[in-house]
Amino acid sequence: MTEPAKAETPETEEVDVSAFDLNIHVHRLLMDEPFFAALSRRMDKRATNAIPTAGVTVTEEGKLQMVYNPKFFAPLSDEARKDILKHEFYHIVFQHVTGGRFLSFRDMDPNERKLHNIAMDLAINCHLPNLPEGGCVPGKGPFKDLPPFKSAEWYLKNL
Repeated sequence: MTEPAKAETPETEEVDVSAFDLNIHVHRLLMDEPFFAALSRRMDKRATNAIPTAGVTVTEEGKLQMVYNPKFFAPLSDEARKDILKHEFYHIVFQHVTGGRFLSFRDMDPNERKLHNIAMDLAINCHLPNLPEGGCVPGKGPFKDLPPFKSAEWYLKNL
């Protein structure tokens, strides 16, 4: 779900957010799981149609940013929305886009970046039972032979 290198929103893009208010769902998540509160407060959240789902990145100024497509979120169940928000927060918690583990992520060619993103998603998604169909989950679909609860580095070596 995360595509950090391409998460910028053109300044001229207008996004209709009337059908989906992310703040309500972030609030619900933080009421249930306050662990994410400090992280959420430090993260700018921007609606965009430039990406199909959601993603997190560190901006050129060093700020955390989550971008999301309201059209993707609007039809989902509350449980799926909560797990997607947690998914994006976990990319920061697990230092997938911070801390130097994948520092050259922005400089990778698109195929290598996609492989790294799949490995990172596999490390996260086994913790989230309510994600929409089509996500990268160990033990399911094309990843049925991969065990759950491994690191992104482990999945990257074993893909």
